[in-house]
Amino acid sequence: MSLFETEGPLVLDLSCPICLQLFSDPVSLPCGHVYCSACLEKYMDTDTAHHCCPECQVEYQGPQALVKNFKMCSIIESYKVTTTGKVRSVTDGDGGDCHQGVVSPNQRNDASQVTELTVRLEMAEDQLRREEEREVEVRAANALLRGKAAKLLERMTELTINYVTGMTELIEEELRPTEESLGSRVHQVFEIRVKLREAQLRAKSLLTEEDSGVFSEGLQEAQPRIMELMVQQPLEELDHDNASPESKVNPGRACDELERRSAELREGLGTAQRSLRNVLNPSEVTFDLDTAHPSLVLSEDLKTVTFSTKKQPYPALPTRFSNFLQVLSTQSFYGGEHRWEVDLDGSSPWIIGVCYSGALARSGLASALESSRGSWCLMWFDNLLRSFEQGHDVPLKRTPAVHRLEITLSFKTQRLSFYNISQCSGKTHVYTFKANLTEPVHLAYRMMSGQPKARITVCS
Repeated sequence: MSLFETEGPLVLDLSCPICLQLFSDPVSLPCGHVYCSACLEKYMDTDTAHHCCPECQVEYQGPQALVKNFKMCSIIESYKVTTTGKVRSVTDGDGGDCHQGVVSPNQRNDASQVTELTVRLEMAEDQLRREEEREVEVRAANALLRGKAAKLLERMTELTINYVTGMTELIEEELRPTEESLGSRVHQVFEIRVKLREAQLRAKSLLTEEDSGVFSEGLQEAQPRIMELMVQQPLEELDHDNASPESKVNPGRACDELERRSAELREGLGTAQRSLRNVLNPSEVTFDLDTAHPSLVLSEDLKTVTFSTKKQPYPALPTRFSNFLQVLSTQSFYGGEHRWEVDLDGSSPWIIGVCYSGALARSGLASALESSRGSWCLMWFDNLLRSFEQGHDVPLKRTPAVHRLEITLSFKTQRLSFYNISQCSGKTHVYTFKANLTEPVHLAYRMMSGQPKARITVCS
């Protein structure tokens, strides 16, 4: 019978989840779970380097990752002392009697309660210390994340403001000449109107003049001015020149500039958005168009790669693969825990893994992903899975088809693991590399045949 069935709730916290007895030589895993040293050694599979916690399945490096839990040892010892049920004799003064025997049930119960409180207090203090340390770590990480996110959001705001300002200035440049021209015409017509009104009033006053001498003299003075007004551009002609009241812009110039500025905005916002996604999700993966072979086509979100019989007009770059149908991720990774799922077409052979970008050539036989001394990858070809580690391959097992893979990369345990995800059999472990990574790595993919259905999609 286990201690769970005979003792109170305290013993649950002091018992090994494997043997269900009080901890004996307790050790802690990197994930924080505690087990008896002997129990964990029996649980570990000595035939493989793939070790994981019995409870949370977090991977660890093996026996060297186990740490003796001295705090739990102390708590166990304190608990054992209180459960013996006996007390030594008590001496009352120099000549007093000595009594030896079993304490009363009430005394035993009180002592047990005090000890249980003491043990629980020690456990609570230990838990509080760990939680406080965790709080400090989380707050520091959150502050760093907030800072990075704020800078990127500021950049996106700046790009938007620059776009709005630039387009506003462009529209003003297009509309201002028409407005200035119309303003000039209004002023011109106004001046003509004033002069005509003055001439009209002068003519009317002369017509009412009864003195012929005054009339003749006034007419001689007004006639040159009237003749001058009569030969000026008529109002009808001014109206005809500006018949349409609609605003006019140069559509060629305006639309070309709009497209140019919009393209710059999309590119800038896209870059900032992808950077923000990387901040919010350190495992974010997109494929790098500047590394893709010309026969590979990337989706708009840069997460899907497909084959094209027509080579794409990609610019010739030193980062682009030219011999093999390969592509690298835009992001590089050099710390933390990462997990990705990838969808594959299930019929076309492939190679996928991680590599040092600088160690992988871009042309010639040396550019093959599986041949690089700086790559760790899995190959599926002719229904056979193979692992390639720094150029050396190991046949694994025959597999008719692989439609979805899970890839986990842990810099803490130095492990790169692959799992096959099937609707029938669920998640099964395929292979784990013990990779001592000394520089940032990129996710890498090679399409081994140019088939129309060949593709890969990074899902997470």
